[in-house]
Amino acid sequence: MTDSCIEVSDLLKTYGELTAVNRISFEVQQGEILGILGPNGSGKTTTLKSILGLIYFDEGSVSVQGMDIRKQRNRILEKTGAVLEGARNTYWYLSPRENLSYFAGIRGVAGKKAGDRIDYLLESLDLADVADKELRQFSSGMKQKCALACAFIHDPDILLLDEPTLGLDVEISRHIRSWLKSIVEEQGKTILITSHNMDFVESVCNRILIIRKGEIVSHETVASLKDKFAGRFFQFTLNTRPSSKLVEELSGMGGASVEDHILKVELKSLDFLLPMIRTVTESKAGIADFKTVENDLEDIFLEVIREDKE
Repeated sequence: MTDSCIEVSDLLKTYGELTAVNRISFEVQQGEILGILGPNGSGKTTTLKSILGLIYFDEGSVSVQGMDIRKQRNRILEKTGAVLEGARNTYWYLSPRENLSYFAGIRGVAGKKAGDRIDYLLESLDLADVADKELRQFSSGMKQKCALACAFIHDPDILLLDEPTLGLDVEISRHIRSWLKSIVEEQGKTILITSHNMDFVESVCNRILIIRKGEIVSHETVASLKDKFAGRFFQFTLNTRPSSKLVEELSGMGGASVEDHILKVELKSLDFLLPMIRTVTESKAGIADFKTVENDLEDIFLEVIREDKE
């Protein structure tokens, strides 16, 4: 990754008194997958639509492969494909093959090249067996795979995906993840993804940008984020809900939280490990299970957002 593929600089977008995106700047390198995380209403989709030229931003600049979105939008769209959450970019009364043929024509892909692209996408996205069935008969996951295929019909250099796994089952989500990684590793494509699916983001993205209230609050690699917010919790599953006295005693050793019969403890030091176990045992709450739990990306995301609130 040596070349900047997308450059967003000092981007500002307002709707009346609401600031949707507040002067954010970032770059996406060629051949990487960048994830954008944030609560609902944080500005993720507005950012994607600004990059695609679907909305007019107030100030700042967006360039894609060195081209200004305000001056060369048509050329940029030739190089990009997109699937936006809630947008129907496929026709449900057409089959996957018919949808792909239609969008191939719109994108100027014709003849043998169109046929080869359609066959490749039907096969690689596991749509070949249902290629001639109407899309309205499909599950949401199969419809999403068809939408991805249509967005990729013209072999774009860049894909912008807004919540690509929303509402999908584990198997289809895993297949989409595998396909996205393969087109980056084998074809050098660049992908920008917004998502609430932390496991998906962690498994495919090189870097993660976290936005809250239109501002960037973190922009790091997955590895550096996990190092920065490394944490280990000791989790007890108890037979009875822990008493407030027990939680208070454990809080003095670090921090303790309760959810139903699950007790989580983060120690100031491992010197408190044996006293912690002794305290829980002597409380007679009854230990049904005990394990250590590492911070996952969801914990880290919530911590970053919480820090920003403070």
